[in-house]
Amino acid sequence: MSNWLRFQLELDAASVIDLDTNEQILHVTGRHIIVLIGRLVLPLFSLFTFGLLALYRGTGGGFVVTGVGVQPGFDLINWLWMVFIVTLSLIWIALWVRGAQTRQARIILSMIIATSVLLIYFRSIGGRIFYHDPQMFAGQALDWINLILLGLTLLSGISVLFTSYDWLNDELILTNQRVIYDNDQVIIPLLLERRQQQQIFLEDVQDVGASTETYAKHLLGYGTVRVKSARINGDIVFESASEPMLMQQKIMGQVRALRKAMSDDNYVRLVADHIYGQKMANQRPSPMMRKTTVWRWLNWLIPNNPEIDEQSSMLTWRPHWLFLLQGLIGPFVWLGLGLLTLLIGANLLLPSPLFLGGATFVVLLVFVLWAAWQWEDYRNDLYILTPEKIIDIEKKPFGPEDRREAGLGAVNNISSQTTYISNLLGYGDVVVTTAGGGGAFTFCRVPRPRDVVAKITEYNVRFKRADKNRSLNDMLGLLRHYHDAQLEREEINRPTL
Repeated sequence: MSNWLRFQLELDAASVIDLDTNEQILHVTGRHIIVLIGRLVLPLFSLFTFGLLALYRGTGGGFVVTGVGVQPGFDLINWLWMVFIVTLSLIWIALWVRGAQTRQARIILSMIIATSVLLIYFRSIGGRIFYHDPQMFAGQALDWINLILLGLTLLSGISVLFTSYDWLNDELILTNQRVIYDNDQVIIPLLLERRQQQQIFLEDVQDVGASTETYAKHLLGYGTVRVKSARINGDIVFESASEPMLMQQKIMGQVRALRKAMSDDNYVRLVADHIYGQKMANQRPSPMMRKTTVWRWLNWLIPNNPEIDEQSSMLTWRPHWLFLLQGLIGPFVWLGLGLLTLLIGANLLLPSPLFLGGATFVVLLVFVLWAAWQWEDYRNDLYILTPEKIIDIEKKPFGPEDRREAGLGAVNNISSQTTYISNLLGYGDVVVTTAGGGGAFTFCRVPRPRDVVAKITEYNVRFKRADKNRSLNDMLGLLRHYHDAQLEREEINRPTL
C-alpha cells in the first residue's frame, strides 16, 4: 500500500470515528486496489466510449454512410469479415451437434452472423460503417446527439470519482481500545452517504485470522481479515483487505499489549488497596458530550439532546427534534384547515356567534389535545445510558410503557446506521446487541449517532475494566480467607513483627 493511500485512509478514519480520551488510531487498512479496478470497469468503459464517440462526431465523423464515392466490391476488410463469419458458422455447427441445450447460444450466434452478412453487403455496394469527413458532417459538434454524448461522458466521469471515493471509505480501523469496521456507501461525498459501523473492544477479541484464499490473491497481497469476538454475533469480517497479514499482526500485538498492561495495572491496584490500604479512587466516566440544542426560549418544548446528569453520569437521548416537528404537522394542518373552513363558512353562511365560537373552540381543543399527544409521545421515547446499564423506554402518551434494561457487561457490539438522508440531516440509529435473548437495543433516530456510539463505548470499556477489577478483588479476598484459615489451623506459621 502506498504512503499516499495509507495517509488518505488515516485521514478518513480520523473523520469517521470519535475517539475516546487517550484513544488513538494505530493502523488502518482498506479494500485492495483490485476491488477499485473491478468497480471501475463499467464507469471507465462508459467514459471512454461516450467520450470517444463525442470526439469522433465532433471532428466530422459519421456512421453508416452511403454515397461517399467508394467503388463497390470486396476489399480487405470485407474478406476479414468473411473469415469471421465462417469461424462463427463452424462454432454454430459444433453447438448444433451438441443438441438442444445449446439453443440459446446458437440463437445469439445466428443474430451475429446475420448482422455481419448485412454489414458485408452494405460495404460491398459502396457504403461505409465509419466515415470521417469534416465538410460533410460539419455542425455535429454541438448538435443534440453530441450534447447527449457529452452529458453521458460527464456522468461517467462523476461515477468514476464517486466510485473511487466510495472505495476509499471502506476501512478496518485499529485503535488502542477497539477494532472498527466502517462501511460507507456514497452518492454525494460528505452530503449523501449511508454509513454503518461495527466494532469490537480489544478486551473481547478472541482470535484474529487472515487468509489469502487463492494464488492470485496471495500474489497481489489481499485477502480476508476475520476478527472473532468473545461475544455472540460480534465477529467482524473484512473481505478484500489490503495486506491482511499485517493487519492481523497489528491487532493481535495490540491485544497482547493491552492485556499485559491491564494485568499489571490491576495487580498494582490490588496490592495498593488490599495490602497497603491505599484506596485508589475509581473514576466515573465523563458524561460530557456535544448536545443538540434549539433556541433557549424553546427549551421547555424541545429539551437538550442528550440531557446530562453530571452527578450520576447519566445521559438521556430522545429522537431528533425533527421528528417532533414531523408529529406536529398533522395538528397544525388540522388547525389551518379548520380555521380556514370556519372563515369561509362565516362569510358564506353567516352562522350565529354562539355556533361560530363553539366551532372555533372545538377546532382549538382538538389541535391542543393532538399537539399535546404528539409532544408527550416524543418526550416519552427515552434512551438512557448510566455507568452500569442501558435503558430503552417506549411509552405511549398517558398510557402503557415498555421498558427494557441490560447491563453494560452484556453488550456484544455497538454500531451505528445512517441512510443517505439521515446522514445529511445529522441523525441515525445506534444498535446495541447484547448477550441476552431479548434482541438488540436500537436507539432510533438519535442525533449525532457517531457521538452516541463513542460515548456508549467509553462507558462500556470502563465498566468492563471495573468488572475485571471486581473479579480480581474477589479472588484476592478468597486468598485472604484461605490464608486466615491456614493460620487458624496452624498450617503455616504466623508472621512475627
